Parts: sequence; structure tokens; C-alpha cells
Amino acid sequence: MAKPYSEPQYAELTPEIREKLEKFREEHADDPMGGVGTSVLFEDDNVKIWEMVLEPGEASDLHHHEHPYYLVISEGDIVAGVPPKDSGMDPFIGVIPEGGNTVPVPAGGTEWAVNIGKKRYYEILIELKNA
Repeated sequence: MAKPYSEPQYAELTPEIREKLEKFREEHADDPMGGVGTSVLFEDDNVKIWEMVLEPGEASDLHHHEHPYYLVISEGDIVAGVPPKDSGMDPFIGVIPEGGNTVPVPAGGTEWAVNIGKKRYYEILIELKNA
């Protein structure tokens, strides 16, 4: 089970990793918009609960966070958030603390999640539809 909320931790975006993520953005520039997770576990009028599983080297669909979310991260070491090039935002690298983390995500972001780590990445995403 993921630890309670703590401030997100970020790693330095080295030139080597930046180049790799910029190449990813170029290669996937025409990707269609997809879901924020791998699969939907539950949905009602108030929430939509997703699961995301990314093995090392795998990426999520390009997705948009239409509503606020809580990410309950229970596995992984590092994961990159890669916004589309035309967003004006730089990629970033999130460090997953030992035992996981719970992180709030505001509405509005668009990105791919890319597992650039050595461990399987697993999270539950709780989408707050009425917030």
C-alpha cells in the first residue's frame, strides 16, 4: 500500500534523459488522445477510478487530466511526465519514494507517462468528476 501524501520528489533532467524524452515527443507527436490509465476499475457520477501499469520502457497513452486526480502510487522508482512539445512545458522526472506515495494532480495537464526506471510502475488514479 502507498504511503500517505508527501510532497512529490523530482530528479534532475540530465542531458541524456532530456534527449531521450525529446525524441519520444517527436516520435509520438501525432498520437491520438487516450485514457489516463491502463483500465477503468470503477465509475459512478462522482469518481472514476483507473489503474495504470507500466513496465520499464513502456509509456501510457497521451492523456488529458480533465478533472482533479489523486495518484496512489505503490510501485516504481522513477517515471517521466512528457507533455506534448506544443504545450510549452518541459518533461519532468518524478521519483517514487520507497513504499510509494499519494499525490494530488490538478486538472488541466496533458502528457504521456513514461517508465524510464528499472522497476514496474503501478498506480491507482482517482478522478474527481465533480470537483
